[in-house]
Amino acid sequence: MAKYSVAIIGTGRMGGLIEDELTTNQFSSPYGHYPAYQAIAETEVIAVANRGQERLTRFAERFSCGNTYLDYREMIEKEKPDIVSVTTPSLARAEPIIFAAEHGVKGIYSEKGLCASLAEADAITAACKAHDVAFNWGAMRRHHDGFKKLRDALADGAIGQLHYAQMYSYTDIIKHHPHTLDLVSMLLGDPAPQWVEGRLVQPGDLLAANAAQRPRAYPSYDADQHAFIPPPGEEIADPMVDFFRVGYEGGAEGHFLPVSGLFDIEVYGSEGRAFAWDNGETIRIRRNNRSEGTIDEKTIRPQGESPTVCTIRDIIRQIETGEQTAGNIDITMQSVEVQFGLAHSHLQGGARVELPVVDRSLYIPGG
Repeated sequence: MAKYSVAIIGTGRMGGLIEDELTTNQFSSPYGHYPAYQAIAETEVIAVANRGQERLTRFAERFSCGNTYLDYREMIEKEKPDIVSVTTPSLARAEPIIFAAEHGVKGIYSEKGLCASLAEADAITAACKAHDVAFNWGAMRRHHDGFKKLRDALADGAIGQLHYAQMYSYTDIIKHHPHTLDLVSMLLGDPAPQWVEGRLVQPGDLLAANAAQRPRAYPSYDADQHAFIPPPGEEIADPMVDFFRVGYEGGAEGHFLPVSGLFDIEVYGSEGRAFAWDNGETIRIRRNNRSEGTIDEKTIRPQGESPTVCTIRDIIRQIETGEQTAGNIDITMQSVEVQFGLAHSHLQGGARVELPVVDRSLYIPGG
């Protein structure tokens, strides 16, 4: 029998169905939560919950999981799982995370974004800390062997003092920018973010050429509700992001460039540069030896288990040893502060916003 029982809330793509969309890759698979738990001998998924019956049935048939619930509260109270995965849309994520933390769950694996407001994020943080819950969220490159090796090399001075990171990716603020924000923070050594400035993409902008095809990506802001409003018939309002900058404690900066089709990062230091291109397919470090007039180049290759499996193992490690996960709630909150600070900067015409954000009530119902 498995050592840890698991329940999954949300039976969509990251719950496990994404596996049917992807080509099996020796390193990155399994990708979804359910198959990742299946790959770990110490864990067993004992129940799944979803708010809609149709997708719940599809998921249960796909993974031969007959113990299903339409109410996650009933599932947690009855099944008493050790670990819970929350893979709902971020707008419906805060309540199940808090409920799980308050009802005896030892570990929580939350997809990203974390939630729909900083007020919700504060409540999640308080619940996880009050109940000593091992927490990770789905910014999976923090658990990617190649990026971990790069982080360690940079921390050891491979390119000298780190000055800034340049991130190339065009995506939405809540659901997908956690990947870029967490990666930049990780590679810079997780310094506390101190300020952010930038803009969101609006219909009519050059970046919004596909606005007619993706209306949910260009939601309107309602000042009376202090919220971004989904298009008619939708529940998600997750704005696409233009160029923005983040300043970190110690003086390093993150520059985020909206380039479609890329997930590339370059880190610049006093003695060289590091590159991770094509979503980590190519990772290299170039160090300048100015006194000798030479350049040393090193290639990093990932090994081991998939980032999703490693994320779960990290949760288990905290449960067993008390050592905080790599993506614990305090680390997570650094990126969440930047997300909502960026939205505030946009609402202030791109002005610099100091972090942490004073106003915790802005609501962004992301995917």
